[in-house]
Amino acid sequence: MSAIATIGMVIFFLLMAMAVLTSYYLRSRKVMLVHETGTSIIFGAIVGLIISISSSSEELKGFVTFKKEVFMLVLLPQIIFESGYNMRRKAFFKNAPSFLLFAFVGTLISMFTISFGLMLFVKIEWIGVNLTPRDCLIFGSLISATDPVSVLAIFTQLKVNRSLFANVFGESVMNDAIAIVLVQTFLKFHQSSELTAYFIVESIGLFLGIFLGSIAIGSLFGFLTALLLKHIKIQDFPLLESTVTFLLAWMSFFLAEEIGLSGIASILFCGIIDAHYSFNNLSEKSQHLTKEWIHLTAFVSETFVFVYLGLAAFSFTHSFKWKLILLSLLLCLISRALNIFPLSFVHNRLRNEKMQISSKYQFVFWFAGLRGAIAFALSIILEDENSNILMSTTLTIVFFTVFVLGGFTNPLLKKLDLAFKDEDEPLYKQQKKTRFLEFDKKYLKPLFTHQRYGQRELESLTEKTFLIPVVKYVPAYHEFQDESWKIKLENEQNNKNLRAGFEEDTELEDI
Repeated sequence: MSAIATIGMVIFFLLMAMAVLTSYYLRSRKVMLVHETGTSIIFGAIVGLIISISSSSEELKGFVTFKKEVFMLVLLPQIIFESGYNMRRKAFFKNAPSFLLFAFVGTLISMFTISFGLMLFVKIEWIGVNLTPRDCLIFGSLISATDPVSVLAIFTQLKVNRSLFANVFGESVMNDAIAIVLVQTFLKFHQSSELTAYFIVESIGLFLGIFLGSIAIGSLFGFLTALLLKHIKIQDFPLLESTVTFLLAWMSFFLAEEIGLSGIASILFCGIIDAHYSFNNLSEKSQHLTKEWIHLTAFVSETFVFVYLGLAAFSFTHSFKWKLILLSLLLCLISRALNIFPLSFVHNRLRNEKMQISSKYQFVFWFAGLRGAIAFALSIILEDENSNILMSTTLTIVFFTVFVLGGFTNPLLKKLDLAFKDEDEPLYKQQKKTRFLEFDKKYLKPLFTHQRYGQRELESLTEKTFLIPVVKYVPAYHEFQDESWKIKLENEQNNKNLRAGFEEDTELEDI
């Protein structure tokens, strides 16, 4: 490694350490106007400015330039895998119909609104940029990618209830996977392609093929991991258990990329399957090791990404077209509104009164549509005459949404009385098990996981007594043979509250 590369790495790790320590200071002082992602961007931008002004080394400037390969092949997969793996599974499955509606249909609404809006203003020659229909569709797709990292940072600090968190965060994660597949789809067309009926039909076919194929690859590797951990006697080697989980997930990513599918969508669904099935086959030590390791590597990757994003403000040759930027920002807000409010209305019409999404939550969904590093990384994939213009436009929108919308999320949630609420407060007035959860519990869990011996006995016990099980871990069946486990009980609540609390216990959940 050259001396310049070494200096560049020292700069990166110093910036990351400063960002983490500053975030700690702001949290301890309860200053929430600037969140973790914003802090990392600010430090990156300051150092990027200093390097661009003072350094004459082109090698150093090139080293700190945002590299799409590093982001797309190293950093982003780890972040997305952690999003799927550490997502609260009970909240995820209970709220899946809601955020899948917003993620799939909503992303398409957003993409078409932005794309056709740009085409209209290009046709009347108002923005001063000659964008092709392909450019507009690609830009509409990439700028529709909301940022789960920023949402996670803000909502975790504010301790919003788990159903609101699951809906907004789940929609953001799925939205990213869909946006990436849309961009990959439109990149396969020639720059001069006309927007015809054949073009639209072919695009839909490509999109469905890439997305469904990616889901199949990720799910296959997730189920394979679950079966391996269930049937091989590896529980005495926690490090090997965690390594198997990690390697098979990355295999799903690179296999999907190699055959022309979306590695991001693949590793996301692999993470969800791993969390739901494979996790229960791990030993207690390996469960903690795997979750913490995946969370740690994702956190480091996230910090690295946003420092990198700050550096990008001064490490690229930008071409700002302010009419295009203002129009795109306005279209982003309009498309998000056309996404959230009409779909919430449809959702509420299809569900009974007790399952409806309130107007306050709808407004939060709209406001929390932050754009982040994924949108920017997708923008630098473009290699044509308009690539710099679209990249600069994307970066400006990312900064605006992260600092302005992200900065005002805290006072908004407090104004709507949604911050620092009880985690168990539901998004809906009532939640019940879906048919999938019933099918999963009856057939899929027994097939892909160890029988969680003692679970039924604990549920029976809690229904008949006022005792609460204080237990962090329910062992697999084979761990009960030597009777080495103990369960402590203490008298605290009445039977009704007990059962509700018991179902929401993330360590005992069996969905």
